[in-house]
Amino acid sequence: MPDGKAKRLWALPNAELTVPRSLLMHGGSNDLVTVPCPAYLIEHPKGLVLFDTGCHPDVAVDPVGYWGPFAQALQVSYPKEMLLDRQIQGLGYKMSDIKYVVVSHLHLDHTGYMHAFPQARFLIMANELRYGYWPDADRRGAFILNDILPTRNFNWIELDSDFDLFDDGSLCMLKTPGHTPGESSLYVRLPNRKICWSAIRFTCVRSSIPEPACRWIPIRRKPLSRSSGAKRFVTCTRLRSGSPMIPKIGSSCLMRRPPSNSKEKHHATLRISLPVV
Repeated sequence: MPDGKAKRLWALPNAELTVPRSLLMHGGSNDLVTVPCPAYLIEHPKGLVLFDTGCHPDVAVDPVGYWGPFAQALQVSYPKEMLLDRQIQGLGYKMSDIKYVVVSHLHLDHTGYMHAFPQARFLIMANELRYGYWPDADRRGAFILNDILPTRNFNWIELDSDFDLFDDGSLCMLKTPGHTPGESSLYVRLPNRKICWSAIRFTCVRSSIPEPACRWIPIRRKPLSRSSGAKRFVTCTRLRSGSPMIPKIGSSCLMRRPPSNSKEKHHATLRISLPVV
């Protein structure tokens, strides 16, 4: 198996959205939870890769004005020093230095800076762009057409399955649908660790599915349909048991989720071990 490695990875904090748990989880309470919206910059010998792009800079000024009525249910904390362009420039790079943008999915907290990389190659799983342009009626508030339209003539590459970006095993996109039809995760192999970043948010309610299949149920505001529930189950199981694209990784999988109790931090990251097989 190829043994390539990315050189460095930076987590770039962005906006934080404080919302009622009921907005994120079917049957949830009105207790408030805070959800981070980070992006990740990865330095590889063949170029800089950005995983997701955070929220649009206009959201820092007027969330409702940019996102519309959907934002009225959110409390947005978005200091100007957290703007993506400022952080990338603070690391000594220009926006034009970004060679690849990997888009996990097209929700509004992942797409805000896509417009800023016209020279980059964009990678996304099949069906996500189509769905982003015309989502189901009860999901439309989470997709911002003005984030997507400026990229219409960008160099988009739609993928049908797992994809090794540099054919060296260092960065692998994993097809993990369920949160949205074309959601993906990113496996990164660094010199000192291996990480699988997932943009999927998981509820903190224990599932009835026995171990080792899955400990957490992915979020959906309405009860799961049979098809969407099956996709989420497959995604959870797949992330726990590994992927043919990344065998014998023995890595950690990091996912965003609301806190499981009042003693936790306002937002947290769920870490699960992917076993060596």
